[in-house]
Amino acid sequence: MWNTIQCAVQGRGHIKTETPCQDKTYALFKNDIYAIALADGAGSAKMSHYGAEYVTKQICEVLTDDFDMYYAEEDGSAIKRKIVNDLIDGLQKIAINYGCDIKELASTLLVAAVKDDKYILIHIGDGVIGYLKDDEIKIASHPENGEFVNTTVFVTSRDVLHTMKIIKGKLGNIHGFALMSDGTETSFYNKKDKLLAPALKKLMKLSQIMEVSCLERETMKSFENIIKNNTTDDCSIILLVEEDYSFHGYNLLPRKEKEIMLGYSNALLSKKRMQRFGEILNFLVFPNTLFSVSRKIYLKKKYTMKYIDVLLEQNLIVKNKEIYQTAVIMEK
Repeated sequence: MWNTIQCAVQGRGHIKTETPCQDKTYALFKNDIYAIALADGAGSAKMSHYGAEYVTKQICEVLTDDFDMYYAEEDGSAIKRKIVNDLIDGLQKIAINYGCDIKELASTLLVAAVKDDKYILIHIGDGVIGYLKDDEIKIASHPENGEFVNTTVFVTSRDVLHTMKIIKGKLGNIHGFALMSDGTETSFYNKKDKLLAPALKKLMKLSQIMEVSCLERETMKSFENIIKNNTTDDCSIILLVEEDYSFHGYNLLPRKEKEIMLGYSNALLSKKRMQRFGEILNFLVFPNTLFSVSRKIYLKKKYTMKYIDVLLEQNLIVKNKEIYQTAVIMEK
């Protein structure tokens, strides 16, 4: 089983010009195949958000229908031609519907698909594809720039087949993939050293133990409040991360592992404090206020808040206005 986390936010530059968010993400699980895709619409193309939306959905349909065929095909050029021709055919129909040139639908495209122990990656244009192997975050595919400075390659570009990358392989110790647009690169990718930020690894690891809906909301808040302030461009990311089968929920962890999750790996945690943390987490499976928590554990609010602060810092609970909710999976 694999989890997907996705997020796309409108950039500051596009907010000023009232341009729609041109970054699109999509995830599909079909025929025992997991597929995710991300597309960054060309800023100079007014209808590119429609093109980006189409190619993300279409490529996921293609790979979940014919994964085995594409994985077995040894002729890389043939795979590229088939995929691009399929996407172009669809984009031409959309162009006719909107009465525009197909170049107005231009976008990049990043894809990851997984079936059993096999994976396929596709990369057209800029953006970065990362992966989590063992406990390290690595780069599978770097950005592909165009012929001129500050340009990139799009699905509709004339030279798309020459720069398009297709990577196939066995998963082995790979436990997740991350696709990000060039707007997100600013925060998560060091162009000089060609390294991904530790924050991305943390996000991917959190997806193995946190409720997906909670993590997705927190990711969106982080992108709205922090990530998009580092660029004027739209920012998007989508993750495909394998579940941690050894993790059956916080309640079923041994004491030592609970201490590690609570941030007390090098400090003594009394039995009473441990019980209170557990009480709070189980109580907040259903969203509630600080006042309600303090009544539940029979502790004054100012002391209860100290427990809440620890849980917030460790990403075990989340806050929405004055409401708190447990984010970690308690029992599977």
